[in-house]
Amino acid sequence: MGKTEYFACPLCGMNKAIRAPNREKKDRPRPEELQWPVIDLSTYPVLQVREGGGKKAGTYGKVGHGKAPGSGFHLVPSESLTIAEVLKNPEYADIVEGMKKQLTQVIKSVMVT
Repeated sequence: MGKTEYFACPLCGMNKAIRAPNREKKDRPRPEELQWPVIDLSTYPVLQVREGGGKKAGTYGKVGHGKAPGSGFHLVPSESLTIAEVLKNPEYADIVEGMKKQLTQVIKSVMVT
């Protein structure tokens, strides 16, 4: 088995494979073509309230397990908050402070020239 290189986001931990065995043989972007998603922070819910959808009885162990209609966790937009809404709410002050520290650390690290 070969080794795969991943590039991880220092903010969220999301990672993408940039080099993997047989990558060139597949219809995948080359490492220089990989991009992180652009998020519109004015509308993106950073505090996401989600509700479990459950699962149809009797689907365990069958083909498509976990893909039953209604399964998974679904966003409740009316209860979710954007970054601007979170910043106004003192309940989340500690979380916002942690986010600020991490953002500052990342910016300082990438600005070193």
